[in-house]
Amino acid sequence: MRRGRGKNFDQDTSGRTVLILVIANVTISVATLACLWRLWLDHSEHSLQVPQASLAFARQYKAQAALAAKAQLLPKPDVKTRAAVDKAAASNCLPCNSKVHGPLPTTRSRDPWTTCSWTELTGMYLLGFAEDLQVRYDLSVAQKFCVQLGSRCSGVTCESRMTQSCTVRTGRSGQHSTAGEVSFLKRCDESSDDCNHHPAQTPSEGAPTKELLNAAVVVLAHNRADDLSLCLSSLLRQRDISLFKVYVSLDDAKAEPDMRRVVTTLASQHSQNITILTVKPRKVDPAADNAEQEIWFKMNTGKIAHHYWVALENAFMNHNHDFAIFVEEDLVFAPDFLALFRSTVWLLEQDPSLWCISAWNDHGFAISVWDECRLFRTSYFPGLGFLLPRTAWLELRLRWPSAPTMGWDYWMRTAFRRADKECIVPEVPRSHHASKKGSSIVTDKQVKFFEAMSMATQPNTCSIEKPCHQFGDVSYLLQTKYEERLLQAIKEAQPMHASATIYKEHQECSEEGGALGEHSKADECAILALGTPTCSNYITFSKDYPYWQCRCCKTQGFKPAVGKSHGAWNMYTAHLHIDSSALYLYPYIKENYVGIGSSFGIRLEGMGAVIPEDVRSEHYGLIVGRHLATRATVLLADKRSPKTYLPDSQRIVRRADLQAVAAARNISCTQACSEHTMSCASDQLHFLNNCPELEKHFGCVLCAHQVGTELPVHVVGEEQPTVGQCLVTFISAFKCDASHAATRRLCPCVPAGT
Repeated sequence: MRRGRGKNFDQDTSGRTVLILVIANVTISVATLACLWRLWLDHSEHSLQVPQASLAFARQYKAQAALAAKAQLLPKPDVKTRAAVDKAAASNCLPCNSKVHGPLPTTRSRDPWTTCSWTELTGMYLLGFAEDLQVRYDLSVAQKFCVQLGSRCSGVTCESRMTQSCTVRTGRSGQHSTAGEVSFLKRCDESSDDCNHHPAQTPSEGAPTKELLNAAVVVLAHNRADDLSLCLSSLLRQRDISLFKVYVSLDDAKAEPDMRRVVTTLASQHSQNITILTVKPRKVDPAADNAEQEIWFKMNTGKIAHHYWVALENAFMNHNHDFAIFVEEDLVFAPDFLALFRSTVWLLEQDPSLWCISAWNDHGFAISVWDECRLFRTSYFPGLGFLLPRTAWLELRLRWPSAPTMGWDYWMRTAFRRADKECIVPEVPRSHHASKKGSSIVTDKQVKFFEAMSMATQPNTCSIEKPCHQFGDVSYLLQTKYEERLLQAIKEAQPMHASATIYKEHQECSEEGGALGEHSKADECAILALGTPTCSNYITFSKDYPYWQCRCCKTQGFKPAVGKSHGAWNMYTAHLHIDSSALYLYPYIKENYVGIGSSFGIRLEGMGAVIPEDVRSEHYGLIVGRHLATRATVLLADKRSPKTYLPDSQRIVRRADLQAVAAARNISCTQACSEHTMSCASDQLHFLNNCPELEKHFGCVLCAHQVGTELPVHVVGEEQPTVGQCLVTFISAFKCDASHAATRRLCPCVPAGT
């Protein structure tokens, strides 16, 4: 079990900052740098290379494009854009104004690729892989993907006009190719009045007839004045910010003068009244807090948790707001950030199973998401710009532990699951990290992770004079309707199918592209290999030792380099049988989640410990992903989900003969079950890993999240910062033989020999 001093996995207070290059007081524009780069290329040996030569400078060119992308974080108000928005609203031709349609519901009025045209560049290639993705697609699939990537993709390059083997690119001008490559530059006209023939839709049935009232926006800030300036500038540019009371909550006394100056300056510039709140350090109560808790209060995780507690108390208990949106100083926002909350808050009042709305989607990677009108329900609390109603806080505050050692956000996730509550989230995020500094951002990989997240660009079409219906009819998010639509989508979805044929017996790859989890057949592994960016279409699999996990061979053109001989491994060629336009269903178990994540665009390849291994943005174990090799939409269904999304033959359920046994202190489940003449069933620990089950056996009032192979447990060690708490885990693997000197385990015991 991790104690209070362990590594903090909380990523939600992290981000990136806008980069400014100043050299000898001369600012070189991105366009100039790009031109100089292309000029150098013309005089290099590049033109003498084979097709792979067009890949050689991809990553270097992307750095130039990234500078331009950063400059778009804070778009300046545009009179023409606002006029276009007003015209669209008047004509009822809004981006999210159609009838609810599609197996995964959306109110999108038109498909973005219908407004795009392509210019063919014969004998030329484009620099830079979009999102560093080297997966090859048919031309039509690549072009559609490029449109979905928006400004992150400028066109596609194909090996030839005949092969249709194409990759998405960032370069905006063609480079000479000696290998017969052909490229297609994208040009999209978003000013079209075509609503794709969808009739105008009236607002949701039951939608409010009055505006969201008594609502606040609270910015939690520490000591980063530049980040706060960027965050407030983005927030105060929202066209409906005047409808909200704005607070800035400060918790660093040393930085307070600088932070106050930022707030005062921006409040004056935007004619917006902003109230500054201050947070004092948490006081130690010798009668209630032990030494370990006192240490934890001084750690970053402890300080952030305390700041959130005070901010929540200020908004709901001291200032009596009915609704409050909480953001941090390192975030910037999409144009319709506030419109998201205004359009959906009525759902919280009508559906008691909903407790929050968030601007963030943990799976909102640019390679996976694109529909800016689609909203989801999730049982995983996302944070990063969320609205909470006062009614929810009145319940949450009663169970907030003094030391949520894994962070306030993980405790919220535990609390939401304990109460069986969910959040509304957009497919494409409405908030974005804009800083490279923070309590948890210390590596380039962490920065790269947040840079890979998409952010919506569609304008806010709502006025402040009447209720907002930015997303049209969102009544499909009400619990009963949502479940009905999901079950229908699952019914229509096809099973994923791939095959693996022997390429070389008793051989390994010369270099592995990654481990793809434990599978019973090579065919199952083929689906994942062909969706993983670092994998070729060759895999190695041991039918005698499947627990070794399936491995893919690293991408090396179209032929793998055969490695050393091995009697237990065979090399296979993977073949897919998937239609990119179809919807598929893929059953999974949590133990394989990390191995399959990158294949379906829900985890980034090579990120490892950058982000914890818990299943995010899920709805009772159901995840919407996109198979990267084919761009097909996939519903990933957890075999242990409490919902009946899968047929009985594919589900893993709680055994009828399972007996939950509360072990003594520092006793493993193997030993505890043995004392009852039973055996520990490790695959059943999942069904005991929840707060209600622990409360039933240990009587604990506080329940939180931790990591450790001995979980779930009740902490009895008086020296622990989590003393008295029951602990569950969303991250760690379960083991029957683990134990901890400070805890009592809850064990899944079954009759011996079964």
